[in-house]
Amino acid sequence: MDRLSPEQLNPSIYVGLRLSSLQAGAKEAHYLHSLKLSYQQSLLSNDNSDSEAKPSMGQLALYLLALRANCEFVGGRKGDRLVSQLKRFLEDEKGAIGHNHQGHPHTSYYQYGLGILALCVHQKRVHGSVVGKLLYAVEHEQHLQQGHFPVDTLAMAGLAFSCLKLSNLNPSQRNRITVALGRVQEKILKAQTLEGHFGNVYSTPLALQLLMASLRPTVELGTACLKAKAALLASLQHKAFQNPLMISQLLPILNQKSYVDLISPDCEAPRVLLEPATETPSQTQVPEFIHVTLKVSSIFPSYRHSVSVPVSSSLEDVLKKAQEHSRFRYGTQASLSGPYLTSVMGKKAGEREFWQLLRAPDTPLLQGIADYRPRDGEAIELRLVGW
Repeated sequence: MDRLSPEQLNPSIYVGLRLSSLQAGAKEAHYLHSLKLSYQQSLLSNDNSDSEAKPSMGQLALYLLALRANCEFVGGRKGDRLVSQLKRFLEDEKGAIGHNHQGHPHTSYYQYGLGILALCVHQKRVHGSVVGKLLYAVEHEQHLQQGHFPVDTLAMAGLAFSCLKLSNLNPSQRNRITVALGRVQEKILKAQTLEGHFGNVYSTPLALQLLMASLRPTVELGTACLKAKAALLASLQHKAFQNPLMISQLLPILNQKSYVDLISPDCEAPRVLLEPATETPSQTQVPEFIHVTLKVSSIFPSYRHSVSVPVSSSLEDVLKKAQEHSRFRYGTQASLSGPYLTSVMGKKAGEREFWQLLRAPDTPLLQGIADYRPRDGEAIELRLVGW
């Protein structure tokens, strides 16, 4: 088999597949082998000159989840270095939040919770002061509210709390963890929309993972989960899930699993072998084109330009075409959920700023530039906003 490039490797995909009812046979083992080669080489090398090539805290946490999904505990010299690196990440984030809780993580509370969860499923104790920052953030929700209701962030925090409670790794904080977990579940249930989603369609899988892992199921919780599952199945019919990271969070739900199950994964459970997708040959035809207007108002002078691209093009395709044929310029950074904008027309997003994607006049897009497919006649605005 060909060796996979770092851009093709996403530990979340492996975790989602292992927690699903599906398996990919030899390709699955090859994917894990490629993950190990890539992450161990980049993390354990002594060369600090290319720090951007090293995995982030969230990527390292997902890699540890992937190892646990294969029923492996990190150990030995290499494993200890991985654990120490993730703990250093968390300590740095704790320092950024500050003693008085007035600061913010360099990354996000989502990645902070993910880091705690990854260490927990490997039975690695996290210092109480690190857990305490996440507890305080949930107890004082203004720390988590960044312009929208952060259901996925709350869900990840809740999954971390669920693991800590089940593993009893921080017994002195057990009561506080229990109360915070109940608060998270309550907030997520209140965020359910009329359609059944928790927050939006893309935050629902992670929210469902948390609610399904509840140690105290109720009639209200069961009813809400059934409604959310029905909404997700309807979204699947409309092909709403195209992003690999989102799909990987959805797969465990379809198998009644969650990331908390990685405490004691069942690696002997039977799984159905995936069959390679086959494409039916279609007659060659001239592609249809759509026209999309691209706007940038956060700069001077402002930018507005109409771009013609083939039907089913992504917003990223629109940006590339605009860059080829006008003064438009943009920059991106790779992430596990795909590329995201870091600069537009030479203006970089500063600390606590980001380039928001909107369908004119003011509808925020729920997908990134690689996943969103504009329609003919749409106007897309790129707006620099603070949070």
